[in-house]
Amino acid sequence: MPNKKTMKKVLQTRISYVNLTLENLMTEGREHDMKIIGERMKKLREEAGISQNKLAKLIGIQQSSLNRYESGFSNPTPETLLWFGDFFDVSMDYIFGRTDKPQGKMYKYKPRLDPDMMKFVEMCFEPGTRANRELRASLLKMMTEEKK
Repeated sequence: MPNKKTMKKVLQTRISYVNLTLENLMTEGREHDMKIIGERMKKLREEAGISQNKLAKLIGIQQSSLNRYESGFSNPTPETLLWFGDFFDVSMDYIFGRTDKPQGKMYKYKPRLDPDMMKFVEMCFEPGTRANRELRASLLKMMTEEKK
């Protein structure tokens, strides 16, 4: 287990990285990228089924602040972004919109099949025939496999 001094240095390095990335996004006029951060924060929260109010309490911020971050009206602090990455086990590159793969150390990517798409697939195949069962199963498997 690393000592407190080492842990503090690691945290300071991570905060410096996030600060630098945020500064670059703002100075390069990349408001679109800043909006992505809010969208990713909201998506992570919603996929976990956590309300803004509950998550704000966990982070230690006001619900209105979290709402402004998710809406793109305000920029989260580096500490808040690091908290999100750690809590939801996603990479900072995912939060910054540099990749669409959210994998962290323990994250297992499991694509979700939209319920409406599932109904559509069911409607496309006539029940009862072996060929249709196999085609349907293959299609569903393809739609839920991890994209490389």
